[in-house]
Amino acid sequence: MRGVLVALLLMPLGLAGPAAGGDGCGRFGWPLTREIELFSDGYMPAVEASSWLPREGAFTLILAPVSSAFYLVTPERGRDDGFGGIVTLQWIAAGRYQVTLTDDAWIDVVQDERRLPVLASVRRTDCPGIRFSLQVELDSKPLTLQFGGAKVRRLGIIVLRLP
Repeated sequence: MRGVLVALLLMPLGLAGPAAGGDGCGRFGWPLTREIELFSDGYMPAVEASSWLPREGAFTLILAPVSSAFYLVTPERGRDDGFGGIVTLQWIAAGRYQVTLTDDAWIDVVQDERRLPVLASVRRTDCPGIRFSLQVELDSKPLTLQFGGAKVRRLGIIVLRLP
């Protein structure tokens, strides 16, 4: 199973996909063409919270109740209700990245056991299948994403390096 997960995370990410119509997908302030395609593709590998993945890509994180979630760094928003958890990406090349979520949740981006500043973020309710997207500058070090406040157990996540 691990080999399948690695293969899916490493597969090339195409740029073609459905264009954003009259919905809010075109109003995020940056293109989400790749994310729309990946989220609508139907299958993303599912991983449990507190997992380590080899690199960036698209996946579904299975969250736990926030009361039982482990966080590397004390969450900026505290421990609120809902579901949460973390995922660590082992290898990240330095650069600007975009993290996009299918559902509402708060997110902390952590490297070297410190929370990184978010360069830009947009939350929308009028884009089918996408609720939140942020951009952040990363070093070439493991990346931990911390989530909480989700109303869903399964959170679709895409982490992509920007050109």
